[in-house]
Amino acid sequence: MTYLFPPLLSLKTANGKGDRPFLDSSYDPIVQYIAHPSLSRNLIKLNTKIISLTIDSNQPKPITLISSTGFLYEVDSVIVTIPLGCLKRDTIKFTPPLCVPVQNALSNLRFGTLEKLFIRFKTAWWLHPETETDKIGLEFYRFTSLRSSTAIQKGSLIFTSLARIHQPQPVFLIFVATSFAEYLVTKPKDQLKQMLQEHYIPHLPNFDASDPACVIQNLECTTWSQDELAGFGSYTYVPVGSDTGNENMKILSEKILDAGEGGVWFAGEHTADTEVIDGEIYTTMATVTGAYKTGERAAKKVLEAYSITPETKSSSLCRLL
Repeated sequence: MTYLFPPLLSLKTANGKGDRPFLDSSYDPIVQYIAHPSLSRNLIKLNTKIISLTIDSNQPKPITLISSTGFLYEVDSVIVTIPLGCLKRDTIKFTPPLCVPVQNALSNLRFGTLEKLFIRFKTAWWLHPETETDKIGLEFYRFTSLRSSTAIQKGSLIFTSLARIHQPQPVFLIFVATSFAEYLVTKPKDQLKQMLQEHYIPHLPNFDASDPACVIQNLECTTWSQDELAGFGSYTYVPVGSDTGNENMKILSEKILDAGEGGVWFAGEHTADTEVIDGEIYTTMATVTGAYKTGERAAKKVLEAYSITPETKSSSLCRLL
């Protein structure tokens, strides 16, 4: 059996073998810290959509990137981090084309839908007795398909209370997947709010229909399933019955195209490695951890291609940039 990721800390895993973390704030401070050196040197070009990547190894800079506005970038090597959904839709035209094994790997893996809904109340009325409100923790409530309404598409919702995290908020984070997620996030917000208020909120602990605090104040949601740059989805998965998932991700983790000394590599959770811990196989596919670790892996491979060691990294990077 392949577990989604290794036991770490905070929340107990379902199999009881260890803990798993729950980040109860935002990734933003981490992203800003990592990006600071590049942002300070103006190396990150925002709002720049690359639509073409062409290799000519006879040129001093063998890789030419073309943006949607027609701007050209000539570079030595490229790490492509766009989501699997974008790669499957040929968002970037590669010349020469991707080889057959890479194309097959992209085709064999699937790209799923997960959305997050956030609903805010005036107070956290669902909490258990007052003595528990000072403790750090999470409450989960899972709702399966509603039998009381034929007007709502079938699907399940997982309500996660954020009322006892380190910076408590009277908010529920709701996870929803599959076509049900697409169904919900395409609804007008007022209609979605009414749907949740009528069919789900009354089933939470301590609900009182006469209490204004039990009425949703605000609602926000992700719309990754509607976002072209997200690949119209949010995570990679191996289809049921397939036994080649690890093999496909391994293919995508290797050098994709040669270009002089350098080349093209992929990074992202769809290229995640697998590892064996205590006899169990783990993968960081479909996780932020996977996206981060594969980025580091690809960067190291670029450095290796130019025989750059930790001792020569600073001067050699200037040559590449």
